[in-house]
Amino acid sequence: MQALIIIGHGSHLNGDSSAPVYRHAEAIRRAGVFGEVRECFWKEEPSMREVFDLVEADDVYVVPLFISEGYFTEEVIPRELGLAGPAPSVTAKLGKTIRYCGPVGTHPSMSAMILRRAEETAGLSHDEARRAGLVIIGHGTERNSNSSEVIYRVTREAAAAGVFGHVRAGFLDQEPAVGQVLGEMEERRIVLVPFFVAEGWHTQETIPDDLGINRPAVSAVTERDGRTIWYAPPVGTFPEIARIILQRAREAGADVPDEVEIAERAGV
Repeated sequence: MQALIIIGHGSHLNGDSSAPVYRHAEAIRRAGVFGEVRECFWKEEPSMREVFDLVEADDVYVVPLFISEGYFTEEVIPRELGLAGPAPSVTAKLGKTIRYCGPVGTHPSMSAMILRRAEETAGLSHDEARRAGLVIIGHGTERNSNSSEVIYRVTREAAAAGVFGHVRAGFLDQEPAVGQVLGEMEERRIVLVPFFVAEGWHTQETIPDDLGINRPAVSAVTERDGRTIWYAPPVGTFPEIARIILQRAREAGADVPDEVEIAERAGV
């Protein structure tokens, strides 16, 4: 029997932070691919340190529902789980073979999902989008330089797609700050897409408050200083993320059906 562990960040400040982890895990259970599917978190219960005690299978796949190959996926998770190293790695522990997979956020489909979020939120015509700006918001960190690499990659890919006239990246915890990027953009129409996993403290409170735009619970659009600014939901809440979790496990050797069968089983 094979087991899947999905790791989320979690939060003590906002209960919505863990919701996508549970939602995607439930979709995967419906697909019936794994005998066991478990959720665990860095900032919530069940914690990473106890999750292996909850798993009976000997063949275990660990997929981090995180955006980047950075501080958490390369340092915190391997340390907390006692793994042999960052992904891809295989660890023999507690009579189990544990395969640590790459994070969801580095999957090649992310730039297309970001553009889809932007287009769905703003509802601009092709010509309007070509005259508009897109800002992809990443968390970033000074603790690990790899954290921002995926943000810059999806920004380049989104720009190359030619949907929006101007595409830039902005960060919460490193330069360039998202507020600075927003201030430098000349477009009258701008779409902000948080490249985050969940609707949590940052996406619902700190980002809109710092930028002086409406919180998501109020409105997705803000009219300010002659500009129209749309603020999209985070990318990680797309239902299709469940399929990407399964693809990450398949890449590590899990017996997982193809995408069509998964979609039919899980309804994603």
